Amino acid sequence: MVQKQVPPIQSILGDLSEVSTEYIKQISNIKRVLERWVADPKFASAFEEHPEVALATLGLDVQAEEILPLLIPEEAKLVNKALKTGDMSQFPLSTLRYRAFSLEKLNHRKSIKKGGAFTNPNLAKWRKRQINRCATELGMTKAEAIVHAPLSIEISKGCTVGCWFCGVQAPKFDHNWPYTAENAALWKDMLVRLKQQLGDCIEHGFIYWATDPLDNPDYEKFIHDFWKITGTCPQTTTALGVKDVERTRRLLDFTRTLDEHVDRFSVLSLRMLQKIHDSFTPEELIRVECIPQNREAKDRYLKSMSGRARKYKEKKAAELTDGNQGDTIACVSGFLLNMIDKNVKLITPCQTTDKWPLGYWVLAEASFESPAHLERIIDDMIQNHIKVELELDDVVKLRKDLTWEVKGDKFLLKSKHLSISYPFHKHPSSLMQLLQEGYTQMEIAAIRARQDDVPMEETFFLLNELFLNGFIDEEPTPAGALAYELPLVEAAVV
Repeated sequence: MVQKQVPPIQSILGDLSEVSTEYIKQISNIKRVLERWVADPKFASAFEEHPEVALATLGLDVQAEEILPLLIPEEAKLVNKALKTGDMSQFPLSTLRYRAFSLEKLNHRKSIKKGGAFTNPNLAKWRKRQINRCATELGMTKAEAIVHAPLSIEISKGCTVGCWFCGVQAPKFDHNWPYTAENAALWKDMLVRLKQQLGDCIEHGFIYWATDPLDNPDYEKFIHDFWKITGTCPQTTTALGVKDVERTRRLLDFTRTLDEHVDRFSVLSLRMLQKIHDSFTPEELIRVECIPQNREAKDRYLKSMSGRARKYKEKKAAELTDGNQGDTIACVSGFLLNMIDKNVKLITPCQTTDKWPLGYWVLAEASFESPAHLERIIDDMIQNHIKVELELDDVVKLRKDLTWEVKGDKFLLKSKHLSISYPFHKHPSSLMQLLQEGYTQMEIAAIRARQDDVPMEETFFLLNELFLNGFIDEEPTPAGALAYELPLVEAAVV
């Protein structure tokens, strides 16, 4: 009998029953060391001085030579190169396996960002434009981490945790939406309609926002229905992972069998990290990211200056942000629902400002009474609040955060983070000046045709290209996005 050959690199976001115990142990042990290194400056210092001694305090079967290549930038690049070339001899195999797992998670995030299939092409085009806008508005490092999920649903009102840095300023916990027979029927009906209305993309939705999913004792029932209807189990991000360890363990055991997603624990203190590590084996948390939100980790893990953190003492808050990063934790370009208030918003991430202190735009907001009513509201929002192309009478202005200059045979559009070059067009300076003054698309085309002898269709093409790439200002007015009413039943046409 020929024994099956096991490849040196395997998928961790697939069926774990196909992965050897040794493989999982290697990766999970390295992962645990790095969690401690990122969150605990004292451990990091001890590791730098005496790596093996520091590792011995963790009680893990792992050697310093497996960790060091992942911490030294030059070495990390060589690890990536070794994976690409298939050279398994230069570094410990466990190091290469861990790095392959890290890249697998990054690729998984990219696949989520692609969005899946959208039933409505206008929603897909709008979402793509927001992705383009965020790249220049927030910077590539931050923008690449935003998945622009199409849907988020709250099944609680408020949050019991009360993190001082909460980027969406979760209110104090009020109450949950229980999984009663009536609510369960409504929930399932709503999910079925949302899948038909939005498409398979809703598999990338999740069931929390300014809430902690584990505040709701029925959370597991809600995600089970979500999985049955959409085919995917939503990601769980929680700061309550060790509040009821056995409940969390059952949740992880359950979700691990459904698909390849990665869950997350928010680590609020070193004491919490220690309890997480004491309560769960490294292997149990192989697909759980421990996000270091503790104060000691502030120099390594930058927090968003949005929401509650924005209201924190100014001096301390200034220490928690990096001017090269966009200040938002919002990750939805789509619909935010709250099942208690029966409220729906159309939102998309943005740079945190006084106008948008939570780090996302609200383009429209409404209350719904039933799944059918919600369906009509979402259709109305897509039709009336999502723009796909510029109209002739649209006022077209360059985004406020952009500047421009002509350089050689190109003109450059520059944000704080990126510079984008465009091939030279006729009279770019006059075009950019018009885009700062507030003319309609038709007026801009007519002025250029009259003054610069530029064909109007050339101007139309260029303006729409700038629009699709997210360079044209389309920031909504907060007051204009407040709740509007859509009748429960349309009036009969006479």
